[in-house]
Amino acid sequence: MVKHTLIGALCALLLSTTAMAQLTAPQQAARDKGLVLYQQSDWYDSQTLLQVAAAAGDRTAQYYLAEAIRLSSSYTTVEARKWYEAAAEQGDLYAMLRLSSSSDLCHQMGTCTGKAGPEWRKTALKLAHERAERGDTEAMIVLYIANQGLGWLEKAAEGGDSYAQKVLAGRYQDGAGWFFIPGNRQKAVRKWFKASAEGGYPLGMAMYANYLYENNESKAEVGYWLKKAAEAGYIDAVSTYALNVAHLPDRHGYPLDLIKGYGLTYLISKFEGGGAGGGAGIADFGKKSLVKIAAKMTPDEIKQGVAFAKEWEKTHPPLSYFVPVYGY
Repeated sequence: MVKHTLIGALCALLLSTTAMAQLTAPQQAARDKGLVLYQQSDWYDSQTLLQVAAAAGDRTAQYYLAEAIRLSSSYTTVEARKWYEAAAEQGDLYAMLRLSSSSDLCHQMGTCTGKAGPEWRKTALKLAHERAERGDTEAMIVLYIANQGLGWLEKAAEGGDSYAQKVLAGRYQDGAGWFFIPGNRQKAVRKWFKASAEGGYPLGMAMYANYLYENNESKAEVGYWLKKAAEAGYIDAVSTYALNVAHLPDRHGYPLDLIKGYGLTYLISKFEGGGAGGGAGIADFGKKSLVKIAAKMTPDEIKQGVAFAKEWEKTHPPLSYFVPVYGY
C-alpha cells in the first residue's frame, strides 16, 4: 500500500512539472543545432550543443543528450543516467523507459545507480495510460514499446500519428496482427504507409514509395513520394532521387536534370554525419557518384550544380536520418 502511494505521489509530481524550460536565443540555437547533428547520427559533436540547453532545464535536450552519450559509449554511463533522470523527473516517458531497461550494459558496468528500473517502469506505465486515455498518441506509442500490446500502436495510428502509422504498416508487413480475409493484410499495409506519407513523415514517404515500387504500382506515384521524401531531407531519399534525376539510372520517369542530380549528390558527398547511419560511407558513395555525373557535364554546368546545392540547403530541411525518439 505504501509503495503504491509513493508511486502515485511521484506521478502527480511529474505531471505538474513543465516539459520545456524557457531558453534564451543562444540556448535555443544550440539545442536546435544539437538536435540536427543528433538526427545525422553525430553522437559526439551533438553533445556539447545539447548540453547548453540541457543544463538550462530543457527536457528534450536532456533526453537526447543522454541518448547521444549512451550511443557513443555503447551503454548508459553515469553521465547519461544523470540526464535521463533529469528528463524523467520532468515527465519524459522515453527517459523512464531507458532507465527501466534491463538489457542495458550499465548493469555489467556498475553504472545503473539511482532509483530501481522497475520503479521507473511502473511510473512510466501509469503516466502513459493516463495520457493515452486523454488521446496522447505519443503515450500510446510508449505503451506499445513497453510491450503493452499492438493495440496501442493501432490506436496511435488511428489517432493520426504519422510515425505510428509507418511503424504499424511495417509490423503488418512482417506478419503482426490478425487478418481473416485474404488480401486485407496487404490493404492495411498500403493504407498505413500511405497515411504516414500523407501525414508528412519523411520515412513514411520513403517507405510508401518503396512499397509502391515493389508492388509495380504507378511509376509517377513512386517518383512523387521519393521526391517528397528527398525534399523533406531524408538522406537516403536525397541520394536515390539525385541518381534518378541524373539517370544513373532513372527508374521513376524523371526528366534528365544533371544540374539537380549533381547538386544533390554534392550535398551527400559533403555529409559529415556518423554513428549507425554510416555518414562516412554515404559521403564516399556521394563522391564516387559525383564523378560519374560530372563526366556527363560541362564545367559551367558543374558550377551550376554546386550553386543548386547551396540554394537547396537554404530552402530545405537539413539532411537527416529521422532517428526514432526511442531508437537504436
